[in-house]
Amino acid sequence: ATLVHAFADAWVIEGQGSAGIEVTAQLAARGLEAPTRIVCPCGGGGLTAGLALACPDAEIVPVEPEGWDDVRLSLEAGEIVAVPDPSYPTACDALQTPATRPINFAVLNGRVPRALVVTPAEVRAAQRWAFSNLHLVVEPGGAAALAAVLAGKTPVDGRTVVILSGGNTDPAAFAAVLAGQD
Repeated sequence: ATLVHAFADAWVIEGQGSAGIEVTAQLAARGLEAPTRIVCPCGGGGLTAGLALACPDAEIVPVEPEGWDDVRLSLEAGEIVAVPDPSYPTACDALQTPATRPINFAVLNGRVPRALVVTPAEVRAAQRWAFSNLHLVVEPGGAAALAAVLAGKTPVDGRTVVILSGGNTDPAAFAAVLAGQD
């Protein structure tokens, strides 16, 4: 068997970066220019690294959940930094990585100037917004980028792309989020 790491593998990074190629093609098909900014959920940095390589002219803005912001900490320090408390609770389990890996950091360092952090309340608000306005069921981690945008943590313009990823959420937990039972 061959182990393929979930985010620290060159082929995975390339595959995840194809989202940026697809977005650019979809915009072009509508007569629009390439994105100026792509806001994306971030765990270990595979998607972020892929987007940075696929869309070098766009600002890539990774968004991590509070307490699991290893990419943000690493970008600020200029070296890989692990999360301080790996027992920190989060509903964003898809983004729970204790530290980015060298392959990801090598791509991100110098290409991605910053990462953002969202709170649990901001993530739940984004899940509710996506359901109410887009009719999408989005898992907590997949709603992180939208949470940052809705909270005003990053500017948006007509060519900002916000990536929503994943609908893997427990039905009862999602119903509680929709009911505002925070």
